[in-house]
Amino acid sequence: MADSLRLSPVFERVQSDPLRNMEGLNPERALRLLQPRSPEMPTNISVGPRMSGSNALSLGVATSQKQSGVKKELSPSQNGRGAQPLVHLPKNPTLVIAGVKRPRDHLDNSESYAQKHPCSNPPSFPPPPPTNIHTIYLESLITPRCLLLTIKSRRGDGSQAILTQYRSISNAGLLLVNAIQARLDLPVLQLPAPNEVEGSLERVIQGDLLETVWCDITPEAKYAYARQLRHILNNMRSGMNPIHADSTTSGTRSMLGSAMSGPFSLMLDQHVQNTYWAVRVEPTCRQFVAFLASSFVQSVPTQVTDALKCQFRSDYNIRFTHGELSPKNIIVQNSKIVCILGWDSGGWYPEWWEYVKFFEARTAPENQDWYDYARDIFVETFPNELVAYQGIARCQRQ
Repeated sequence: MADSLRLSPVFERVQSDPLRNMEGLNPERALRLLQPRSPEMPTNISVGPRMSGSNALSLGVATSQKQSGVKKELSPSQNGRGAQPLVHLPKNPTLVIAGVKRPRDHLDNSESYAQKHPCSNPPSFPPPPPTNIHTIYLESLITPRCLLLTIKSRRGDGSQAILTQYRSISNAGLLLVNAIQARLDLPVLQLPAPNEVEGSLERVIQGDLLETVWCDITPEAKYAYARQLRHILNNMRSGMNPIHADSTTSGTRSMLGSAMSGPFSLMLDQHVQNTYWAVRVEPTCRQFVAFLASSFVQSVPTQVTDALKCQFRSDYNIRFTHGELSPKNIIVQNSKIVCILGWDSGGWYPEWWEYVKFFEARTAPENQDWYDYARDIFVETFPNELVAYQGIARCQRQ
């Protein structure tokens, strides 16, 4: 009786080994399990020679070809019961045979020489020219003079404040001030030419040194001074065109330096403690960078020197430059810039020179936000050259 009451599946039982234990399952699930997952694959598959990059040539396949989405033409038996091929390909395609596969170590070192050596020809500094009347004259312009400057300002209570400073000004600075007075209407001190004065100089000017009032004025007033300075710089750079000389190698081009005599030029790089100078024949932008690197301390590795020199291009424009723009060189009165001092570092230099020297000029600790107004002072900035020059300045003898 027990055997007759036992439940059994409604389908015919298949006595295959995999389904021996299916008794008692849900009928629908049992049917799904009986259905094959995919058609049986033929067991007599013919596999051709294994292809790799090293034997592609012997198999007649171009190694440089990439996989495309086009299928090869199949025979009727392969394409399904005599169906037409999907794409007709030429019977005799032209094979593009690539070169033999290179070793792995060769591929790792396959980048171009320019990638390994981004600056294979760093600028070099030529030797000084033989002494002559031009070089003697240019070297004499480095001679400093003492300038006694008295700054008088009126206070709110009617009293007068007097500030006296002893400043140094070179003959090169006197020449630049005279050139500005003759060609532009810029706020500068009225100073004589070098051959018109002997000994020290004295001058009196009305106003306030921006260095002493900067920390007390409002951000709006600071912005106004920055915009005034921007206008002055634009007039300088556009109105004081560089001197053009007939170069022996590249035709007529702009002269670079603080003073020129014949084909010779005086280059200056002034710092707080030292002033570096050199006289060369028609110096280029590349040679100017090499001049800056010539004052490096001996402990600086050659690789560092070359890397810094290679950060600068060779095709910069030459612009008239002050070279030391800072609040200590600016006189203001009634919210207006009335005088710019300190022209010893000025001259015609690569267009990035004014911008990078702006951040080298010192000011009082309480005036450090002065540098935040660089974006308002300069029409064009040179951040890459600024970073490179910061490296140069730290390698120089201070």
